Amino acid sequence: MIVTLAGHVDHGKTSLVRALSGVDTDRLLQEKQRGLTIDLGFAYIDNGQIGFVDVPGHQKFIHNMVAGVASNQHALMVIAADDGPMPQSKEHLDILSLVGIRSGVIALTKADRVDEQRLLEVKQDIQQMVHGTFLQDAAIVPTSIEDPASMAPLLERLRDASRVHQLDVQEKPFRLAIDRVFTVKGAGIVVTGTVHSGRITVDDTLFHFPSGSAVRVRGIRTQDQPAGAAAAGDRCALNITGLDLNTIARGHWLGAESQPHFREATVRLEVIAEFPRAIKHWTPVHIYHATSHSTGRIALLDTRKAMSGGSSRVDLVCDEPLPFRQGDQLILRDQSLDLTLGGAFVCHAQTQHSDRRRSGTRLARLDCYSEISPESSLSRLAQAHVVDTQAFRAVWHLTESSMSALTEKLEMQRFGGLVCSKAYWLDQIRRAYKAVEQHQKANSSSPGLRENQIKALDPSLKQHVLNALVQANKLRNQGGLYQLPALEIELPADLEIVWKRLAPTLRVNQVPSTGDIAKQWGQPQQLIETQMKALTKRKLLVHLATHRFYLPEQLDKLALQVITLAAEKPFSVAEFRDSTGIGRNVAIEILEYFDRRGFTRRQGNARVVLRTKL
Repeated sequence: MIVTLAGHVDHGKTSLVRALSGVDTDRLLQEKQRGLTIDLGFAYIDNGQIGFVDVPGHQKFIHNMVAGVASNQHALMVIAADDGPMPQSKEHLDILSLVGIRSGVIALTKADRVDEQRLLEVKQDIQQMVHGTFLQDAAIVPTSIEDPASMAPLLERLRDASRVHQLDVQEKPFRLAIDRVFTVKGAGIVVTGTVHSGRITVDDTLFHFPSGSAVRVRGIRTQDQPAGAAAAGDRCALNITGLDLNTIARGHWLGAESQPHFREATVRLEVIAEFPRAIKHWTPVHIYHATSHSTGRIALLDTRKAMSGGSSRVDLVCDEPLPFRQGDQLILRDQSLDLTLGGAFVCHAQTQHSDRRRSGTRLARLDCYSEISPESSLSRLAQAHVVDTQAFRAVWHLTESSMSALTEKLEMQRFGGLVCSKAYWLDQIRRAYKAVEQHQKANSSSPGLRENQIKALDPSLKQHVLNALVQANKLRNQGGLYQLPALEIELPADLEIVWKRLAPTLRVNQVPSTGDIAKQWGQPQQLIETQMKALTKRKLLVHLATHRFYLPEQLDKLALQVITLAAEKPFSVAEFRDSTGIGRNVAIEILEYFDRRGFTRRQGNARVVLRTKL
């Protein structure tokens, strides 16, 4: 169990740890000279079963205090009997509460300096201060470093708490917030920090935030004891290799997966009751995320009025990227007042918005991410959206296996890295079919709709939906046009006769010219061309060159041959001619048409393919 000390400056936190453990946690020369804690200090007792994190009490070093606190720790609130509760006592209590600590004990230090009456008064003041907080029912234990026996009741309380202390262990990737970096002779670089989630073993590979570089774990110590593994809740030291000392610092992270850089997070902001003014849109704040820190702004999602205390959902816009995850607890301090403003629970994180900040679509999506579990969140999201599983997994910090199990449990429709609910998928199917059906009813002579003309579908699902309808024989894809299977284009009687006679003639790689057709049919060339242009308007033919028309599906087949031909290198007219059996002049006409469509591009005497479809 990790015990975080908190309390006003000079109330005896460091002396108390020394009396409990025999360790002087003031390791810096400046700390010893000034007689106050500046940075974090650590000590362990009972073979590492209980660890102490000594945090600074002075207001100037509040950022270091925040870096030492994690939600799965046990609090040891330190209040001097002669002073009683002081401003920093209350601020530290607020921070402990906002970070999510839910258990603790109160040490009443310097008890030897006051009489019984003063002890009673201070206890009453403490009870008033902690009323309504997680320390409301905590024991208040008088102590004095002058009386070693006074430490026994406090130690007993801590050991009792350690035996029942439960960690919230979930199947999540490993994640450690770095608070110290140093080198050990013969070992190399060592980083220390609190494990926020997951489990790590020797020789595992981790990724460094913010560089993204991979490191290997050479050795592990947990609670100052050699170990083969470290897990959520542990204070651990990792001996790593793969990075230089000057590239790692407090505020960085190590994780089992490369961690995304988020500049914005949507949070549930809880403003402390004592904060002296309302929160306005774009209020500048300090954002503390475990050991990380960034300045930033609060963006209100309801700008009609300022936020006066209480709780509300807001956006945090950071000046520096942070590796947010859903459920992370943040501390916010007002930049101008230098006071703790409140705490924030991360609901969602993003690098940029696809919608306006306060749009109904975005707010509805944030409602889904504000659910208490990834299962309920994914279930709601997938009812009305296509969900990117990688982005969802990153925010909720899920392993690949747990993400797969979740989509299987919810019986999601999967398309590579995308999922949606069955209901949403069926709705997209209905929309696509209806769009084609309504178009053909309103345009009886139309041969169908192209993919980009079907507007009512989710763009990321459109091709999957259309393919499914074609495979189920609900739609037919004819030369890139989607139509109902029973479609028979209504033509005037004279064109109907021409079309039925003409179509078989044109189902070849090299079609005859209009002059050749006119001679074959014994009809004027001008009349043939007029009729073929009428069929072109109905998209049954493509006017390729001055006297040549092609079936759309025949050109699609030739385009596939071109893609195959250009797979390894640019191709020439001669190579196209030889592979298709088409004469040189007609081959040139076809390739020039492909050039005009932007399907191919001429490079000297050769051509390259620019896209995968005609």
